[in-house]
Amino acid sequence: MSKVAKLVYYSFVTRVVVEDDATQEDIIRESKRRILEKVNNELGENLEEIIDDEECPVGAFDTDLPSIHRVLLNVEEKTYSVIGKVLPVQVRKFDNFSDWDSVEDLNGEPVFDVQIDDDPDCDNPYQFQYVNLIWIEDEGNWRMGLDYEGVVPEVVTEPITEILVKMLQKN
Repeated sequence: MSKVAKLVYYSFVTRVVVEDDATQEDIIRESKRRILEKVNNELGENLEEIIDDEECPVGAFDTDLPSIHRVLLNVEEKTYSVIGKVLPVQVRKFDNFSDWDSVEDLNGEPVFDVQIDDDPDCDNPYQFQYVNLIWIEDEGNWRMGLDYEGVVPEVVTEPITEILVKMLQKN
């Protein structure tokens, strides 16, 4: 299943009772609580229209695309977790440093090829690099993003599943 962009229009009207000399700010302040109640309790009743966003479909902005924000790495267990946008949270195993793996988006489509390097001569001995596999329009031409990007992984000693559970409980 793929994602599509929709424009959703709502119309809200509420009645407030204010002093006859109330300023516009006073009226807005008084109406705010009632509008928020409508949003929380009567949203569907205020729906005007839902239309396809043909001007800015999904993928029109870089912010629509999957991205990697954080990598947790447990060297002892040889596991890692990639945390980002439009990516399923999962714990992945690897056999050897420098082996390549693919990360999929929520639809199961490969979006990144990833690799963890182990270089004890660097300030940060573990490097997580990735290549974007998403086709991007570039001045009218479609190309695959082949630029290497990287994230310094957070090296952890706790099992990654426990860390992810704690992160979920915190939020």
